[in-house]
Amino acid sequence: MSSDNTPRQPLSPDRSRPVKRSVADLGGLPDAGPVVREEYEATLKDKRIDAMSMLLRRVDDRLTSDTSRRAQEELEEPIYDGIHYYDRWLLAMRTNLLRLGYLSEDEIEAKIAEIKARQGG
Repeated sequence: MSSDNTPRQPLSPDRSRPVKRSVADLGGLPDAGPVVREEYEATLKDKRIDAMSMLLRRVDDRLTSDTSRRAQEELEEPIYDGIHYYDRWLLAMRTNLLRLGYLSEDEIEAKIAEIKARQGG
C-alpha cells in the first residue's frame, strides 16, 4: 500500500511501468475477503462443463487450461465477478471455439434460439 492507503498497481517484470491487474488477481485488495476453504459439491451442470472441457482438449490440444484461464481473465470485471466459477469456464470455451474457428457467433445464436424454442421460451 502507498502512504495514502490506496493499493499500488502491480509492476511489469522489469518494474518500469504499472500493469493492469487481472480480474482474477485479488491478492492484496482490501475488499477481497478471506479465502473460502470449504469443500464444494459440484452440480450436474458443473460436471458437464468439466466433461466438455476435457473432451475439447482431445479435439484440439490448443484448448488447454491456460487458454481457458486467459479467456476467463479477459472477461469484463462485472461479468467475471457476477457468474459462477464453471460458467466462466463455459464462456471461455465459447471464446476459444470462436477464436479457433470451430463455431461462429451465428451458429451459437441459432443453437441457443433452437434450444429456447424447444423449451417453450
